[in-house]
Parts: sequence; structure tokens; C-alpha cells
Amino acid sequence: MNKNMSEDIAFFNLLRGLIAPKLGNETLDYTISISDLANKMEMDIKIISKFLKKLKEDGLVNVLNGVDGNVNLHFEKTHDKLLEIISVDAVEETISDMSDFIEKKKSHFNINYENEYISRYALEIKNLMDEKGQNTDLSEIISKGIKEILSEEKNRTLLNKTIFEIAKEADEDDLKKLEEIIYFKLNLPVEENPFYVTLFLTAISYQIQYL
Repeated sequence: MNKNMSEDIAFFNLLRGLIAPKLGNETLDYTISISDLANKMEMDIKIISKFLKKLKEDGLVNVLNGVDGNVNLHFEKTHDKLLEIISVDAVEETISDMSDFIEKKKSHFNINYENEYISRYALEIKNLMDEKGQNTDLSEIISKGIKEILSEEKNRTLLNKTIFEIAKEADEDDLKKLEEIIYFKLNLPVEENPFYVTLFLTAISYQIQYL
């Protein structure tokens, strides 16, 4: 996947996350105000229009003529289309450790930034480890934390916007990681997604240092 295509897919990821976060491999028709979309994305309407045009060329979204400031979008079976673009074989060869990628991009992900969810779960995890030891099973609390954080649109949107920003300046290694992130999102529940799990644990580990 080249840099331009990675930007397109990262924008599509952001768009779909806002419009239909639970959309599976199915078709969908959706009408949205372009100004509302610009406000949610915190992005200029001209930039949004440019990417919508590119997504139409990529076959990911059919953009129909809108009226009164609205845009009509038709999503095809996007899982199938995306998997034509993403190098699935390369992804399936190894489920890469996301730690290095997240460390490299920690300024984008605001790992050091205090977050109410992370602070709460960091304290809960620390108390659990203090009580039951460092090797206690954290899978249940990790699953609960990731699900709660990503259940809110503002958190999903922030994360998808971050991925989009990374795609705009990605090097070859970054592109491979972005490809994996999209693949994981298409094929795994959020609590089993290596990217989400690693990002959550990285933020938790940082926060625990200050408890």
C-alpha cells in the first residue's frame, strides 16, 4: 500500500467511524451535512471534498449529489474492497508487536496526556496487582477498558484522526503498521485488536508510574 492510498484509507477509516462505526461487510446509504462532517472532523470542507472524490475513485464510497449542504454517501461491501487493497498475506505472516510503532508515534497518541479513563483504569489495575501480584490475569479489565473507551464517539474519532495524521507523513515502516491496524480493525473484536490492546497498556503503564 503506497502513501497516497494509505491516506485515503485512513480518511475512510475516520469517515466510517463517524458515520457507521459498527458497519460490517454490508452496503449502506447515508446522508450527512457536509458542515457537520467538517465540524466533527475539525477539517476544512475543501479537504473533505478532495478525499471524498478520491474514495469514490478508489471504489470505497459512491458520493451522490447532495442538496442543501448535504452529501449522500453509498458504502459498498467495504471489507471486500479494502482487502483487495491491503496486502493480507503480508499481514497474516506475522501479528506484529505494535509497541515500537506506538513508542515511535507517542507524541501523536498523547501517551503522556492525562485521561480520565486511563487514570481510572490505571488505578484499578495497580490495586489489583498490589492485591494479587504482578502476574495476575488482567484480560478482563483490559477488555472492559478498551470497550468502554471506544464506545464513545469522541474517543473513536480522536484515535481515527490520529491515524489519519500519521498516514500523511508515514514512512515505509509506518505504512506497513497502518496496513496491519486497518486489517485488525476489519477482522478482530476491539478487545482482541493488538493495536488497541498495546495502546491501552502503554498508556496504563505510563500512568501507573505516577500513582
